Amino acid sequence: MPRLALSAEPAPLTEGSVRWLLVQLRSDSLLSGTAAGEPIHFEAAPDGHRGSYRGIVGVPLEMPESLMVTLVLTDGDGIDTVQGSIRVKPANYPRETITVAPAFAKPNATATARIERENARSREVSVASRSRPRLWDGSFRLPRTARITSPFGAARVYNGEVKSRHTGTDFAGVVGAPVLAAGRGVVALVADFYLAGRAVYIDHGSGLVTAYFHLSQTNISEGDTVNAGQRIGAVGQSGRVTGPHLHWVARYGTISVDPMSLLQLQKGVSDSVSKEAISTPSQ
Repeated sequence: MPRLALSAEPAPLTEGSVRWLLVQLRSDSLLSGTAAGEPIHFEAAPDGHRGSYRGIVGVPLEMPESLMVTLVLTDGDGIDTVQGSIRVKPANYPRETITVAPAFAKPNATATARIERENARSREVSVASRSRPRLWDGSFRLPRTARITSPFGAARVYNGEVKSRHTGTDFAGVVGAPVLAAGRGVVALVADFYLAGRAVYIDHGSGLVTAYFHLSQTNISEGDTVNAGQRIGAVGQSGRVTGPHLHWVARYGTISVDPMSLLQLQKGVSDSVSKEAISTPSQ
């Protein structure tokens, strides 16, 4: 009998997604874990079974066919480290061609330095979230009920040259249309960035952060606690844009994930979890 079993809820585990990782131990106790370079914040699984744990994992874009998981366990003989893996399904993201002003497609040295500083500030929010307890409860919700104009994961071709992946989901909207918090959390950053324009970052705790870009205005301040569905700002066209819209971002630690996958994170875990890609760990 394997020492542990790994599974995803909901299954399958897909590249660019965030999921619950379920761990079922035969006799050990779970101390900590990591996956894709990020810590996993485990809690007792809601099924109430002894040895059952769950924690959020983020699967990077362009992930190989499996996600390696490292767990630190304790038993009567001491502390031990074991590894397991769980299969990752390809997402097959599309390719998009976009025309923008040359200053945004190829920023000059001054703009590049600014972008690097702003990226560092954004990263600080994600790193700090690792130490904050989980604040969200229940289900996440959409920040806007509007048409999606650009999905997560698309290869972005700016002025004929592949520059990046689209690491968010874009929603249509006129300037001034409301933008809502996707889940409960603390406002970690309100800023005016070169690429993102007016932006709000919400720390939901345990490494999970959402961000809202290109806003025309904000209705909150750093340090505020907001609830799911609370208005935090309005649609705009600040930063690198081709028109007014909301760019919605989700990150687990420093891993950008499809924010739409947040909607599948339920408060509880079903009793009929698909055990797809269970692996026996190597010791």
